[in-house]
Amino acid sequence: MALPTVLLKAKDVISKGAKVAKTAGAVKSATSNSNEEEVKSFIGIFKTPIIIVSAIAGTILAFILVVFIAIVAIPQILTGSIFGGGSLSSSGNGSGISGNYSGDLGYVQWAVDIANDDSHGYSQPNRFGNPDYDCSSLVYYSFLNSGYTTDDLGTTYPWTVGVSMQHLPNLGFERHTFTSVDDLMPGDILIRVGQHTAIYVGDGKKVHASMDENGGIAGTRPGDQTGTEIVVDACGSNWTYYYRRS
Repeated sequence: MALPTVLLKAKDVISKGAKVAKTAGAVKSATSNSNEEEVKSFIGIFKTPIIIVSAIAGTILAFILVVFIAIVAIPQILTGSIFGGGSLSSSGNGSGISGNYSGDLGYVQWAVDIANDDSHGYSQPNRFGNPDYDCSSLVYYSFLNSGYTTDDLGTTYPWTVGVSMQHLPNLGFERHTFTSVDDLMPGDILIRVGQHTAIYVGDGKKVHASMDENGGIAGTRPGDQTGTEIVVDACGSNWTYYYRRS
């Protein structure tokens, strides 16, 4: 049966529409594939540089971490400032301990506290309070940690016995010839010229850095190995002078 003319025309339109749709789908697919290839190409251009930059950044961060550990962390661990609970110090002023040592006799108490802390011993080669002292550096740091400055003390380098005799008058201390322990008062600085110095604490006793663990001056092992390297003991009478704050 022949289709009416209207229906034939409708069939023709539908057929043409299907062809257009098919063509559009093909174009869309081709376009999509083309865009995908362009994106992949764009990513490929930057992929290698990004990997290289990431590797360089990782290397730099690792180097910074190693430097930090070597310069900061390890020295602090060795000196106890990280795991020591904050009670010990290895600061440049040889403080050794923390506390309030202001007052006229604060330097005496500081030296006594150092003597009671066996993490500090005697050493002439390592006399800067990290952690050890010798006789004259103990006196020097006792003043430095009780309110005096390096300007007051006349030097940034710890005193020797002879140098202490030059600078004690600048702190207001007068020199007296030693004759008897009975003449001494707490806070007097005892001097045996060219040999030794100590601080008189009272009751016939002095505090001083005496000798290392072998009875010498080298102090090859840090800290007080015998309990008597830095000690409060009998004053004795073998002194040349004492210096007293006027």
